[in-house]
Order: sequence, then structure tokens, then C-alpha cells
Amino acid sequence: MSSKLGMFLLGGAIGAAAALLYAPRSGAETRALAADKANEAWGHAQHYGTEAQARGQQIYDNVAARGQEVYRTATTQARGVYDRTATAAQGAFTAAQSRVQTARDNMRPVIVEKNDELREKIESARQRIASQVARNAAESQSAIDDAIDIADAPETVDTAAATSEPVDAAEATDTVSQSAVETSEAETGKKKSSKK
Repeated sequence: MSSKLGMFLLGGAIGAAAALLYAPRSGAETRALAADKANEAWGHAQHYGTEAQARGQQIYDNVAARGQEVYRTATTQARGVYDRTATAAQGAFTAAQSRVQTARDNMRPVIVEKNDELREKIESARQRIASQVARNAAESQSAIDDAIDIADAPETVDTAAATSEPVDAAEATDTVSQSAVETSEAETGKKKSSKK
């Protein structure tokens, strides 16, 4: 702005000098006219300078005010966005936490029920295994007893032969057959009683 003012003053000075050189008046009149023109130009320059300064100050004040207004608006908007984002994030976190808590609370009875069912199944399996082991032991014992009875049967026959009592072969066969039938019936009775 000051360079325009300087150019204006320079132009005024050059114009005044040219007017003095080409003026058809006397020197005193020309100097008076030049002084008047110079004073008039100086007054205009001062007026334009003051006006330019006032306008510059006004423009500066307007720009500063707008800048502050824009800054306040941007700050307010940024704060609002931050607050809304923080509130939304907190709400989402609270909602997710609530859903997790609800899901955990809903799953707890199911887990307890499944645990109880599993324990019952394990206990039932243990009981079945224990009863199967007991039956197998009883059957094994019965088979051992039968084997011992069969092993003792020839000794009985040998003992009878040694006492020299005449034993009828048919009678001995009937006795062994009768003994085998009784053993079989006893074994069947044990199986039936263990199943009950």
C-alpha cells in the first residue's frame, strides 16, 4: 500500500516539474501555482493515506474477527465431534459389555446343566463297569469252580474204584451227568440273580 502512495507522490512531483517547464507564465506565478498544486497534491496524498490506513485497519480487524470466529466455530465443532464420538464409543462399549454379561448369564445354567449331565453319565458308566467287572468275576469264579468240580470227578471215580466196591458204569455216568446238570442249573441261577 505504501508503494502505491510513493508512486502517486512521485508521479505528482514529475507532473509538477513538467508543468513548470512548459508553463507560459512568469516565474512567480508559476511557483505560486506549483506550490498550490503541490499543497493540493500533498493534501490529497495525506487524505488517501489516512483513508488507506483506515481501510487497511478495518480489513485487518475484519479478517482477525473472522479468523477468530472460524477458530471458535472449528473448535466448537471439533469439540462436538469429539464429545459425540466419545459418547458413541462409550455407549458401544457399554452395550457390548452388557451383551457379554447377558450371554455369560444365559450360558451359565446351560453349562451347569451339561456338567451335571456329564457327571451323571460318568457315574452311570462307572456303575455299569463295576457291575460288569463283578459279573465277569462271578462267571470266572463259577468257571473255576466247575473246572475244579470236573477235575475232582475222576478222583471220585478213582476213589470208588479203589474201595473195590463194584460200580456200575451206567450208574457212574448217570452220577456225572446228574452232577453236570446240577452245576449248570446252579450257574444259570447265579446269572439270573446277578441280572436282577
